[in-house]
Amino acid sequence: MKKAQARNTTCIDPARHTVALVAFAASVLASVAASAPALAETLPQGCFAREYSAQHLAEHPGQGVAALRLWFFHESDDPASSAALVEARMADQGQGARDGVGGEVLTQYALCDADGACFVECDGGTFETQRLPDGDLHLTTRFFALGEGDACGGGSDLAERPGEETRYRLSAAAPEICQALWQRHPLPEPGCYGMDYSDMGHGQGLLGLRLLLHPADDGYAFPQAEGTFLVTLPEGGRAAAAGLGGARLSVPVWCSTRDGLCRSGVDEGALAIAPLGDGVALSTGRFLIFGAEAANLDIAAPGQAITRHQLRPLPPGQCRGME
Repeated sequence: MKKAQARNTTCIDPARHTVALVAFAASVLASVAASAPALAETLPQGCFAREYSAQHLAEHPGQGVAALRLWFFHESDDPASSAALVEARMADQGQGARDGVGGEVLTQYALCDADGACFVECDGGTFETQRLPDGDLHLTTRFFALGEGDACGGGSDLAERPGEETRYRLSAAAPEICQALWQRHPLPEPGCYGMDYSDMGHGQGLLGLRLLLHPADDGYAFPQAEGTFLVTLPEGGRAAAAGLGGARLSVPVWCSTRDGLCRSGVDEGALAIAPLGDGVALSTGRFLIFGAEAANLDIAAPGQAITRHQLRPLPPGQCRGME
């Protein structure tokens, strides 16, 4: 996945914005139809959905999925860049109850091949699809991880029991039914952002943060922006305990409009960023930074689910050396 021009949605009329987003989704489908007619018969595109009634769930107590939505799309104009986004609302039964996620909405991103098989990276499983004569979609899986976290594994499984075949039948739906899946999350404008703290107490264990964002690339369904994230650590506290007291550490990040998250590597956590006026609202539940000899520190403050910082725009010189 690559990148796109970041957008600021401040003061946008919601109705007009929704119309524009639906138009974007329709344009994706139109592009797919124009660029990849040979794949149209084998690889589904667009939105497919199913809401299961209380009666259905009562008759199938092993099913832990109460509702399922899939958005199939191309990452770019390349017909081989097929992908799918999955959203499952879990029921308090079956695998939903087993995994303690009843009532939660879990998502997943998957890469797909031309035959309609989709897989999750990091050994997250697969599912296969088949278009039925009436236009419905038949989905089969033995294991498909649900729930995108900051580590591999997921929170539950699309299969009722790992290793046993589970089938779902979904109907084609209007793009707006899958809006939560294809809607882009705006990224801050390119530039240098940061915050300095007088002590580690005010900085929640940090003395300073810098975020350098580069322009995002156009031409992709979910554009990304590359950047660099830097923290200045105090001499004491958690930083000293981790062997990183007084260190100034930076890591490259890539930030996606698919979920508004910046990541540095697998299993290293994520930073959620969003425009906040002319600055950046940054939050994280877990994000590891590394020093020498594998020393590392989670910049999220212990004892709280989410750690938040507000970064203000800074002159480019404040991010010198981070390019």
